[in-house]
Amino acid sequence: MELNMNGFSWKNCFGSRRRGNKFGKKTFSKVGICLIFFSVVFVVFIFQDTALDSITRFATTSFFATGSGEDFCLSRNQSVLYRKSSPHKPSWFLVSKLRSYEELHKRCGPHTDSYKRSIKQLKSGQIDHNSSDCKYVVWVGLAGLGNRMLSITSAFLYALLTDRVLLINQEYDMAGLFCEPFPNSSWILPEDFPLKNKLRKFKQNYDHSYGKMLKDNEINYSMKDQAYLYLYLSHDYDRHDQLFFCDQDQALLSKVPWLIMKSNVYFLPPLFLMSSFDRELNRLFPDKETVFHHLGRYLFHPSDRVWGLITQYYQDHLAEAEKRIGIQIRIFHTKTSPFGYVMDQILSCIRNEKLLPEIDTEKSIAFPSKNQTNKVVLVTSLFRGYFEKLKKMYGENPTKTGEVVAVYQPSHEGRQRSWWNSHNVQAWAEIYLLSLSDELVTSAWSTFGYVAQGLRGTRPLILYKIDGTIPDPPCGRGVSMEPCYHAPPIFDCKAKTNVDIANLVPHGKKYKIKFQFGSGACYIQIPKPTILTNMKGFSGNCFGLRRRRNGFSMKTTFSKVGACLIVFTVVVIFICQDTALDSIARFAATMSSATGSEEETCLSRNQSILYRKVSPHKSSSYLIAKLQSYEELHNRCGPHTNSYKRSIKQMKSGHIDHNSTDCKYVVWVGLAGLGNRMLSITSAFLYALLTNRVLLINQEHDMVGLFCEPFPNTSWILPEDIPFRNEVRRFRQKYGHSYGKMLKSNTINYSTKLLPPYLYLHLSNDYDHHDKLFFCDQDQALLSKVPWLIMKSNVYFLPSLFLMSSFDQELNKLFPDKETVFHHLGRYLFHPSDRVWGLITKYYQDYLANAEKRIGIQIRIFDAKTSPFGSVMDQILACIQKEKLLPEVGTGKSIASPSKNQTSKVVLVTSLFRGYFDKLKKMYGEHPTKTGEVVAVYQPSYVGRQRSYWNSHNMQAWAEIYLLSLSDELVTSAWSTFGYVAQGLRGMRPLILYKIDGTIPDPPCSRGVSMEPCYHAPPIFDCKAKTTVDTATFVPHVRHCEDIRWGIKLFNTS
Repeated sequence: MELNMNGFSWKNCFGSRRRGNKFGKKTFSKVGICLIFFSVVFVVFIFQDTALDSITRFATTSFFATGSGEDFCLSRNQSVLYRKSSPHKPSWFLVSKLRSYEELHKRCGPHTDSYKRSIKQLKSGQIDHNSSDCKYVVWVGLAGLGNRMLSITSAFLYALLTDRVLLINQEYDMAGLFCEPFPNSSWILPEDFPLKNKLRKFKQNYDHSYGKMLKDNEINYSMKDQAYLYLYLSHDYDRHDQLFFCDQDQALLSKVPWLIMKSNVYFLPPLFLMSSFDRELNRLFPDKETVFHHLGRYLFHPSDRVWGLITQYYQDHLAEAEKRIGIQIRIFHTKTSPFGYVMDQILSCIRNEKLLPEIDTEKSIAFPSKNQTNKVVLVTSLFRGYFEKLKKMYGENPTKTGEVVAVYQPSHEGRQRSWWNSHNVQAWAEIYLLSLSDELVTSAWSTFGYVAQGLRGTRPLILYKIDGTIPDPPCGRGVSMEPCYHAPPIFDCKAKTNVDIANLVPHGKKYKIKFQFGSGACYIQIPKPTILTNMKGFSGNCFGLRRRRNGFSMKTTFSKVGACLIVFTVVVIFICQDTALDSIARFAATMSSATGSEEETCLSRNQSILYRKVSPHKSSSYLIAKLQSYEELHNRCGPHTNSYKRSIKQMKSGHIDHNSTDCKYVVWVGLAGLGNRMLSITSAFLYALLTNRVLLINQEHDMVGLFCEPFPNTSWILPEDIPFRNEVRRFRQKYGHSYGKMLKSNTINYSTKLLPPYLYLHLSNDYDHHDKLFFCDQDQALLSKVPWLIMKSNVYFLPSLFLMSSFDQELNKLFPDKETVFHHLGRYLFHPSDRVWGLITKYYQDYLANAEKRIGIQIRIFDAKTSPFGSVMDQILACIQKEKLLPEVGTGKSIASPSKNQTSKVVLVTSLFRGYFDKLKKMYGEHPTKTGEVVAVYQPSYVGRQRSYWNSHNMQAWAEIYLLSLSDELVTSAWSTFGYVAQGLRGMRPLILYKIDGTIPDPPCSRGVSMEPCYHAPPIFDCKAKTTVDTATFVPHVRHCEDIRWGIKLFNTS
């Protein structure tokens, strides 16, 4: 049925006529009754916890509704729009078991009375079995994300079988990847857990290690109670650790309330070899090869942050294709798997399995548009070469069948960075995207591929491991979609001898790949991997070449809905992804100059006009021209250009050739929180503008993926190959190349002729008198001769540049309006990455978009003792009342919490703590206002403490700064750089909550006189008079800050 509704009838809507693949872009009003009916069906199906859930909820990746968690886990419900229904149905016993587990987790999970009792006993070492009603297994992870997800699943099944509560030791590298899987509770191990700070250091020889205690005979099967034991179940565990898989040992372990389990493997298959679990497992999983499929889909739902990445990429590159083919390429060793061999293997596999049409090399074509695409290939790899080869192959040549093939790769990082949060966020997004493929090709041995195939619910084509020559055949169809256990035990617990455990039960089978582990007794040194296979119809090799149909059975409750449901699904996807907004405002740009090809990789650069009001502060024509000139300089001198390479060569040699040194650089190295970093980057950029230098950013893992590249067709990221790249983080005031230290020791002076190729500038809050000489004109004359300046800073030192006569004339031309410096430069430099932009736009649409007025309240507590909660809360309420930001409430009546559609005003609270939000939300949620206005209060996060070196923390911080900058009215905290950035990007003078010093200030807040940030640690030295002086008296547009009496900032003179 086409969307054109001419001749529409119920027969068309519910009949069996096929619908074309194209989606008509006409108005939806003509859809009529059919669309209304399916709106109801769709809402009931996805959003309500009805009896239907128990039958079909699994197809949407979760068995059960999750209470309030539904609001914060979009993927749990929206996945049905992207992922096909699973043909593998869970057993009713599994469904029932998971319901029981959720009740257990709710009763025994973190911060419950049972948990507190158990923690008390753990601390004391004394076990009271009468009061110990809950037992726990704590998972501690190792290795890459695929390994972790597989070992978490194994640990969860073990918890299910032993009636334990699973808690995850979440380090910063795993933060923000997954939604909470269990309703109204958390699986994250609390920070106050007694052993929390030691878990990462636990090794095999740890005193409480079960294997070590068995080995040393410190524990036996008649032992007395232990409060906790450590289980080492990693790939390099020994025979005593492996006794975990013996029934007798499980009987012993069942008496221990806390088991700490460190693992990086899918140890789940040996649980099926244990007689104590056998009956239970057969009832849970009658279909043996769907264990990870069911448990993985139950446990792992992408967080909203990751879901934004997934849905954006899917809509941009995969949605329009008739068929999606995922190719996952994992290279463990480039010497044994050279690029050419692997590429030939991939092409042979594609040809043998007829995954893609052959190309006609006699002709050439322009690269196809997405709208023409018949097939899309999604490549995931740490390296770019395989993608480029396929893209060139199908982009420059037509296919013999006339089909159009597009090839995409989301990322290519070069190496695995498992301890980087941003790397794991990207990895999880790519695993999920692979799992949406119609056909999947994976690499042997790869846990990344195991997870994708398991979530997809398909037996993949496996690229066999190359061992000298390309395998023949190059790939084969897996006989089971279960992951492989790479390091299974080889011990028969009953016979107490080594044995091939793959022969113990019919559903444990060996891989038939030729793994070369060396000669001789390789099966004893390194055990054969095992997988679970469904024995129904099983024959031949584990990776036999029998093809399996890819089609999904759509025989669900709604099979009669027919083509009409497909139409509506497309409509919902269209609406949810804001594509209409994209097409309306694609022309709008927020940069002062063009950005070339950056358009496709920085959505915020163009879409910000849909959310941010047009700035009333116009930039000078001289500033626009200066930025254009800078962009040309950066293109000529930026990373990997010939000029850059010459400069690096001279730096390494230590000799400067001023005739060939046409480019100079300033390298920014950051400190402290995100607000401080953004302010100091802006200061460094203005300095680069004034001195004709190129700004390069030393990007550590905690800053990865926050911002788009600001300059077109080039990068501001300091390359990895720069000589001092691994040292800059350690540069201090006493460093040998420190400018201040060299001045102090008279190693360098104003008449020095032979200058070093680089100098280190320490411009942090703790800098000394000699470091501050950077702000003297005489010193700038000397520094201008040095090609490379390494600048470490955590302050907004920009105002002091306005005190220097050498820059005075240029600055007056650039910024006739002195209080808009950060506003213009900040908006030019800082565009949220697509990842962060997804967070911002999703939150804005969900909570802020419908309000008539948005009020941002940014609360920063530097010392809870001097700023107690009650005093700060009273100050906020007094400020709100004094400035008439919100209506007063009538405490005599109560109301239900307002819906978002009724909202007149929305308050966005940002704070590390939840209390202020709770107080405001309760106040306006339970009582009507005297004016009849409806006020809603929201807070995106509350992490308890600042974690500036966590990438996920900085992403959240950047999203919240930007959301604050979209406010109609803004209240900020004194001294806070977080608030400074928000007010600067917004372009407004905020209401400032003064710092509490014993008593609540009167007035509690007041309007700032300038929207410029404050420089907290300005120099107090007159370079000409060489005396201490108040630098706020030098020029009329630099004065003391409103919130810090010793700080300085820029003001307009009027």
